[in-house]
Amino acid sequence: MKKELREKFLALRNQLTKKDVEERSDIIIANIKRTFDLSKYDTLAFYLPLGNEVDLRPLIQELLNQGKTIVLPKVLDKHTMAFFPIKDLDDYHLGRFNVMEPNSNEKMPKDAIEIMFIPGIAFSSKGYRLGFGAGYYDRYLADYPHTKVGVCFAFQLVPELPTDSYDIPMDIIITETPTPLFHDGD
Repeated sequence: MKKELREKFLALRNQLTKKDVEERSDIIIANIKRTFDLSKYDTLAFYLPLGNEVDLRPLIQELLNQGKTIVLPKVLDKHTMAFFPIKDLDDYHLGRFNVMEPNSNEKMPKDAIEIMFIPGIAFSSKGYRLGFGAGYYDRYLADYPHTKVGVCFAFQLVPELPTDSYDIPMDIIITETPTPLFHDGD
């Protein structure tokens, strides 16, 4: 079931034009800024977009310009991911799975990351995320103590997703619709 859902939502996302992604991403960035007072965070975790994922790079640049510490994920081995700081938006390389990874080897302690923006292929109204199936985010988030923000386009939000015991729900999901979706438990 998860495999079919991945294929369906990736196909939908792949139909977006570059302009669609840019315009919708700009709205999502505005919604993030309206939902969170980003000035109160020192260390924020993001991702670099893969394919037609929501593109938060303009927000990342803005926060870097404000002197914030921005960390991005890097796959360390078959089961482990960690976050590393970047100096600017060119401070990365093509890593495993053709995903852009930060150049730094200075791993950020998990509890130092005050808020995390997380991509997904789909999200449920209960906050659960459908990723690519490797489980990196779920393992990382299992003991992550701060705010987990799912980021997706509105069409990627569904009432239900199949879940496993190890799946970690997001605290909030931001799309291009004006109202964020808050996870308030099952």
